[in-house]
Amino acid sequence: MWWLSFIPDAILQQAILILIFIGVSLYPVAFFATVVPGGKRYKPFIFALATVITILGFYFEGSYSTEMAWRTKVKEVEAKVEIAKKESEDANKKLAVKSKEKQKVRVQYYSTVKERIVEKKIQIDAKCELDPVVTKIHNNAATNPAKVSVIVEDANK
Repeated sequence: MWWLSFIPDAILQQAILILIFIGVSLYPVAFFATVVPGGKRYKPFIFALATVITILGFYFEGSYSTEMAWRTKVKEVEAKVEIAKKESEDANKKLAVKSKEKQKVRVQYYSTVKERIVEKKIQIDAKCELDPVVTKIHNNAATNPAKVSVIVEDANK
């Protein structure tokens, strides 16, 4: 029945209602067929045709109602998907901002460590011994840059 999707909904609904109307209106025709001369022998045929057409009409009406209900549900889900897309874009933007902030912290941390190594270079080269500050700087360089404030304070001590 996929080919029915090419027919506009209003026309399809009218066709189904006309089918039901024809099926129901054939019942009185079957009853009045006995009045017409020679119509008595067509009464069972007309009655059976009326029944088949009415049943088909109601079947198509039920199918049409179900299809419209599913289309409504699809529209609701599509609306929810659009809302989710917008929320996702907002969340991605926030995540990008946080990522940039963390990257700035890392860069600041690494530049701080490099500056401190340059400052202490003379002490390191003077005695050919490792000053305890050097080990702290080296250990700080290997730690998590997200803890910059704690590490920089510890290294300055």
